[in-house]
Amino acid sequence: MSPQIEIKINSLSSTGEGVGSWGGMKVFVDGALPGEEVAARITHQKKTYAKAELLKIISPSFDRTEPLCSLFGMCGGCQLMHLQYPAQLLVKKQRVVDALKRIGGFHDTEVLPCLPSPSSLGYRNKIQLPIIWDHGKKRMGLYRKQSHEIIPLKNCFIQCPQGEEIRALITDKLTIPSVRYTLIRNAIFQDEALVIFVTKGSFSKDLKIFAEELMASHSLIKGVVENLNARSDNVILGATFRLLSGRPYIYEKILNKTFKISPSAFFQVNPAQAEHLYAKAIEFAEIKPHETVLDAYCGVGALALFAADRSKKVFGTECVSSAVADAIENARLNHQESCTFQCGHAEEMIHHFSSLDTVFLNPPRGGCDPRLIQALLQKKPKKLVYISCDPATLARDLATLSPLYSINTVQPIDMFPQTMHVETIVRLTLRSAISNPKSL
Repeated sequence: MSPQIEIKINSLSSTGEGVGSWGGMKVFVDGALPGEEVAARITHQKKTYAKAELLKIISPSFDRTEPLCSLFGMCGGCQLMHLQYPAQLLVKKQRVVDALKRIGGFHDTEVLPCLPSPSSLGYRNKIQLPIIWDHGKKRMGLYRKQSHEIIPLKNCFIQCPQGEEIRALITDKLTIPSVRYTLIRNAIFQDEALVIFVTKGSFSKDLKIFAEELMASHSLIKGVVENLNARSDNVILGATFRLLSGRPYIYEKILNKTFKISPSAFFQVNPAQAEHLYAKAIEFAEIKPHETVLDAYCGVGALALFAADRSKKVFGTECVSSAVADAIENARLNHQESCTFQCGHAEEMIHHFSSLDTVFLNPPRGGCDPRLIQALLQKKPKKLVYISCDPATLARDLATLSPLYSINTVQPIDMFPQTMHVETIVRLTLRSAISNPKSL
């Protein structure tokens, strides 16, 4: 029989589990919060840590709240809905502090309070819904935690209202077994939506008919696209798209600039908070009219276009060709002639630029490629603005940059309320005195 224990919870893990100490090892208790004393049963035990099932909260946290969603704890989408929002912000700031200390070795670097999202619910402009068919019966929803079991849902509290309307419509009407995933992308400020159906095998004629019916039944749907993906792994989108109805993109407006968004292009999931993210990044950059700027992971060109208002020339690099095409179109839509976008990996493209004053870094969760970091250490742009979606890889990259760059400001920003995810914007400046750069 697995032992039952009483344990005091001290912190949260990066996945939202309560963490305490018992018998000289760390114990992870899903559903427990810092400051709580809980009864739990050990379910998995290793040499240095254990996993435990929460049985009873003996002493609850003052910050505990009742989750709005009945699926909380089962669905893997939210991890913090049982924690009041101000306390979520404190947890996210602490994640950044801990990563900088533990991984980066930055013990005295100030981390500012986490900037709250304008809304802690209904903020997401995108949802991905897996579908399983069993003898013609559809099971469509979200994955259960750490599994591929699908949990049907009546509503998602963090998804935007228009996306919820479309999701409910598709859940009710879709009867085509070739569909493996449904993706819904929303332009919240522009009231537009794009639906992507992922299928396996040949393109479906029935799906085209359904797409036309779908557009006729909801005015905000501006296009329906089919994506072909025969892979059996966790990659959702394949390389091939076909327009079924309407147009294969939507338009969104951020800080008075218009952006075209294609099915596979990266765009910030929380557009209201994205306005604050971009404004803060531009503020940190302190761009001067004579400067040359590189947006090293430019996506559809958002940061590059905002930087173009203040600089002499802006270059954007991105390895997703459809995003580059969108970025070029976005420059045209916003009448920006000082932006140039190129398709390629940032660590390779950076060598094409002889002189750079400011570089924006907004890499995926894995952080910057080491070759890009080394190129920055060689080229020595005066300012770096690093936007990170993972504190661990951020701390790693900052440690590598630290011999030549000073960290001026660390600003966490909450792009994903109710989850453990935290974005961080860091301003770095080139140190004024470099005695022997070749020794690095």
